[in-house]
Amino acid sequence: MNPYNWQSHQPRIEIPRSDVDQIADVLRNNGSAVVLGGRGMGKSVFLQQIRAKLENDPATRVVLMETPPAELTVKACLDFLANELDVPSDRFSSRRFLDAFFAREGAPERLILLFDEFDRYAEKGEPSSQPPGRGFFNDLEASRRSLPQLGILAVGSIGIFILRDVLGSSFLSRAVYRRLRPLERADTRTLAQPFRERGTPLSAEALDSLFLASGGIPAILTFGLQYLWPLERSVTVLDVVNVYRVFSEEHAEYLADLLSALTNPRFSDGPLRVWRRIQAKPGRIARRELESALGEPSGLLNLKVPDALHLLEAVGVIRLESSAIRDDPVTVFPIAGLLNLPESSREQKSLGQRFLGDMTQLLERLHRSSADFFRPGKQEDGKHLVPEAVFAGYLVLGFDLLGWRSERESQLAAGRTDILLRRNGDRETLVVEVKIWGRNDYREAQRQVESYWTQDVVAGAVVQLTDADISDWSDRYSEECLDGLSIERISTEDSPIRGHFRCKSQTADGLQVVVDHFLVRLARRDPR
Repeated sequence: MNPYNWQSHQPRIEIPRSDVDQIADVLRNNGSAVVLGGRGMGKSVFLQQIRAKLENDPATRVVLMETPPAELTVKACLDFLANELDVPSDRFSSRRFLDAFFAREGAPERLILLFDEFDRYAEKGEPSSQPPGRGFFNDLEASRRSLPQLGILAVGSIGIFILRDVLGSSFLSRAVYRRLRPLERADTRTLAQPFRERGTPLSAEALDSLFLASGGIPAILTFGLQYLWPLERSVTVLDVVNVYRVFSEEHAEYLADLLSALTNPRFSDGPLRVWRRIQAKPGRIARRELESALGEPSGLLNLKVPDALHLLEAVGVIRLESSAIRDDPVTVFPIAGLLNLPESSREQKSLGQRFLGDMTQLLERLHRSSADFFRPGKQEDGKHLVPEAVFAGYLVLGFDLLGWRSERESQLAAGRTDILLRRNGDRETLVVEVKIWGRNDYREAQRQVESYWTQDVVAGAVVQLTDADISDWSDRYSEECLDGLSIERISTEDSPIRGHFRCKSQTADGLQVVVDHFLVRLARRDPR
C-alpha cells in the first residue's frame, strides 16, 4: 500500500515541528495562540501534533474544530461549540456554557480549543451578515481571560490579517504568534524513509531534486513521493522531473491557489510587489526599499513589511534569515521550487533569442536561490554543490513551465545531451550541457555540444557552475575551455551571471555551430 497521500491530513510519517512543545505549554497555561501557514504547508497536521501532545495529559480535554459550521453566524458558531462539548448552548455568550461544562461531575481540569480553517471565520455567511470571526473569537477570548482552565489555538493564512485589519480582534492582539515554514532538506530524507524500508532507498540526487522542485512545501513534496512510490526501483532525477511535470500540468490550479494570498488584489497586492522585489535582487535589503515595494495600503488589508514577509514565508516562496520585525536591513532569499520558477518567457523575435532569454531568466532565478543547491557534506564548511544532473533536472522543470518541450539525456548524434529542447512541436532542437567547474570533464563542454550537432540543431548552450569566488574566472575559462576558438564576450552587466561567451565553430561535416557559455557562481549562506 502506498504510504503517501498528498491530499490527506493524516500522513503515515509526520515531520515534528519545533513549535509544537512551546505552543502546547502556552495552551496548558491558559494562553492563546495563532499559527500562520499557507495552503499545503501542513496546518492541519500541525494541529493534530498539538492535539496528540496535549492529550497525553488525562486531565486535559482537547476539542478540535476541523471546520466552522455551515451557517456562518456567531450564534451558529456558539451552538456548534456547545454541541461539541455536550452542554446546552447559550446564544449570547460562551462563558455560560463553558461554566456549565466545568461544573459537571468528572469535568477535566483543563479545556483546549483548536480551530482549523481560521480563514473561513472571516467570510460572510450571507450578503447581509457580518463575518462571525470577530464576535465569536472575541467572545471566546473574554471567556479565556476569566477561565484559567481554557486555552485557544487557531491556524490559518490570509484570514488572520483580515480578522485583524478589517474586523479587529482582541483574540489576535493577545495570542502568541507563530509561522509554519517550509520543510528542510533533512525532512525530505525523513519522509522518504519508507523507500529505504522496502529496499529501494532514494539516492541523494533524487532527494535533492525532490527538495528543490517542491520548495519544501509539504503537500508538493508528498505528491512527489506518492507518485514515485509505484516505481519499485531506483528513482532517478529524470523520474522526479517527470513527476513534477505532471503536477504542474494537472494541478496548475492548486499552484495558483497556493499563491492566492499574494495575488488577490481584493485583499492587498503589496505582498506580491515585495515578492517581486526579493526575486529581482535578494540578500540584504534595506527596510525602506521593502516599504517602497509594499506601497500604500490597498484592498482590504493594511499590511506592514513584517506582515508581507511573514505571509511570503508562510506561503513558501521566501526564506527569512533575519528578523522581519527588528532588523534593518532584512536578509531574505527566494526558495528554489516550482513557485519561484519563471511564469512566462521574455518576448524575443527568434527561437534562438527566446532560448537565450529563457536560459538567462532561469539562471538568474537559480542564482538567487543559491543556498538551496548545497547539500551537507564532509568538507570543512559542511556542504557542497549538488551534482550536475540535479541542476540539469531543475532547468528542465523551468523550461517546461516556460512552454518548451524538454528531454533529459536524449540520444543525439554522438552521445546523450544533458538537455534537449524543442518549442511547440518544431523540428528544430536546442542542446544544453551543465558542468561544475573543476569536476569531471568540465573543459570538454564545447566539444560535447559540437558532437551533438545535427542539421536540426539551431543553438546550444553550456552552463558552468561554481561555488568558488574566482576573481579572474572569465579569463581562466576562456583559456582553459575555449582556447583557439572564435569567441565573443557578451556583457553581463546588472546580472548575477559572471560571464557570457558566444563561441562559433564548425563540425567536421561543415555544420555551423554557435554555443553560448554561461558562468554562474552560487553563493553559500546558511548551513542547512
